[in-house]
Amino acid sequence: MFAIADNTFCRACYARMPDGARQCAACGDQRIVSHPELFALTIAHLDCDAFYAAIEKRDDPGLEHKPVIVGGGVRGVVATCCYVARTYGIKSAMPMFRALKACPDAVVIKPNMAKYVAVGRALREMMRDLTPMVEPLSIDEAFMDLTGTERLHGGPPAITLA
Repeated sequence: MFAIADNTFCRACYARMPDGARQCAACGDQRIVSHPELFALTIAHLDCDAFYAAIEKRDDPGLEHKPVIVGGGVRGVVATCCYVARTYGIKSAMPMFRALKACPDAVVIKPNMAKYVAVGRALREMMRDLTPMVEPLSIDEAFMDLTGTERLHGGPPAITLA
């Protein structure tokens, strides 16, 4: 196991720091991560929330601040939606007519499963670059066992994943 004295690091520059620090001495950032067992943890759960909507927004920057719904026609259901759409009360599996009633200005995009599968595969390859121990749960979700990867990545799993 990776020997450590403190359980705190900076999210901006990954500098290790004493427990209780509120600001990074190296870069001044205040995004500090701290937990008593942070560097002892080796199992990670990755779940890409609103995965399909996030891919659509990535591919069309004009959608950045718009309520995006990925789903079927008026008689279909919402497959997923972005966080902007969620502020209107839209949820996955909601009938599309209700979603559009709640947010008439929503941008509705038909699912492109081939694109989502390709991105999911690329994501899985990035996980496998970190560890061969990847247990997929769905297209956008998996567990990773990072036990023993400290030497490979030069630090504890918490920093590798950051």
